[in-house]
Amino acid sequence: MADVATAPSAALDPDALRELREGFRGEIIEPDHAHYDDARAVFNSMFDRRPAVILRPTGTADVIRALGLVKASGLPFAIRGGGHSVAGFSSCDGGIVLDLSSLAGIRVDPEGRTGRAQGGVNWGAFDRETQQFGLAVTGGRVTTTGVAGFTTGSGSGWLERKYGFACDNLISADVVTANGEVVVASEKENADLFWGLKGGGGNFGVITELEFNLHPAGPIVYGGLAAFDPAKGRQVINTWRDLCDGAPEELGWAVASIVAPPEPFVPEQWHGKRMWAIAGQFAGSQDDAEKILAPMRALGPEVDLFQPMPYTVIQGLLDPANQYGRRNYWRAHNLSGFDDKLTDALLEQAETMPSPFSALIAINMAGAIAEVDDDATALGGRAAPFSVHLNTMWEGADGDDANIAWTRGATSAFKPWTSPGMALNFYTEVGEDEITDSFGARLARLKTLKQKYDPGNVFRLNQNIKP
Repeated sequence: MADVATAPSAALDPDALRELREGFRGEIIEPDHAHYDDARAVFNSMFDRRPAVILRPTGTADVIRALGLVKASGLPFAIRGGGHSVAGFSSCDGGIVLDLSSLAGIRVDPEGRTGRAQGGVNWGAFDRETQQFGLAVTGGRVTTTGVAGFTTGSGSGWLERKYGFACDNLISADVVTANGEVVVASEKENADLFWGLKGGGGNFGVITELEFNLHPAGPIVYGGLAAFDPAKGRQVINTWRDLCDGAPEELGWAVASIVAPPEPFVPEQWHGKRMWAIAGQFAGSQDDAEKILAPMRALGPEVDLFQPMPYTVIQGLLDPANQYGRRNYWRAHNLSGFDDKLTDALLEQAETMPSPFSALIAINMAGAIAEVDDDATALGGRAAPFSVHLNTMWEGADGDDANIAWTRGATSAFKPWTSPGMALNFYTEVGEDEITDSFGARLARLKTLKQKYDPGNVFRLNQNIKP
């Protein structure tokens, strides 16, 4: 894969860094810093990059100063929120990383049902605060995911069929643009930028704060995970698919091929074995949930964790399977339909997955997602009833070839059912084809927006839209 995050021959000017230091209130981490290696580590260990400096701002003034250094140096520039970019955009070699982790403020207005999160907040922290008031917004299925990057890339989570993507619930965003200007993007102010932030990724500036609409959810919801003997794979997939047809919007769930962990809740004979599983949550009553899930339970799961549980527990169920430091090569695709031949393809691809850490996932979409017009946000593909995610994860560089080959092969296998518009957050390798496929007719508008807010392409370590 070509690496766009490698610095040219230029180096960071010591005098420029010294000048920054005089007015920068946050932390400045250089390669000789005791915590440099910890600070540069990202979710996807395929990207082991060594930035020239890592800047941790304490506020907007620090962000503006950091951008001044970036423009003066011409070096690669990466914005790090949660560090979860599977494409490695959270860091760069020989350049400048703006690590927003110190911008961790959260405010909840329970009466107005809104919540504000600064640019370094992750979903685990945001969920904890909003759940104090029985409120939530569609959040990441892994709690360490950063709120800002997740939202601007789409924001897919268990509540999406009921309340839409995270980007659909965005009220406003505070943004520092490439020229150091601080703007508010909302439906009333800088509406063009607001449109672009809803799916256009980090192309337009540094987001220092976001405001969301919140909705009633929790603190106890019905959800969990059930895992089945792989011999029942066809029944499990087709039962799940058939239940999706006409399912209420409260039901957000997925069917997946996973390897069972060696945990006490898994019978010992299934430890380390690949199984078919169903996971998700129901944002409604327990009685309704149990009625809907009855056909699934009739299949006789080997593991059944579906039950009333705290919303924050549901949100963290997939954390153990998505650890920092593994190698990741992901792709994802919207699906135009789900017939028996797709079931065959899912079963066939699951049998050939080279790594026990990988997951092949089909997600039920539509619902509130499809109620938003494709042109209303930068993110399209809203009519797709399903999506498939190829979350290929492994340990050790010696597994790169086999795992990347499997992901690319699976992409080809699912091509008869794929449709455009998939959010680019789910891709490790993002080229012009992926950008065109994702944005479609909206790409021209995004290019115009990029020319307005970042004509020099300062913000290029992302799913880049060239001005």
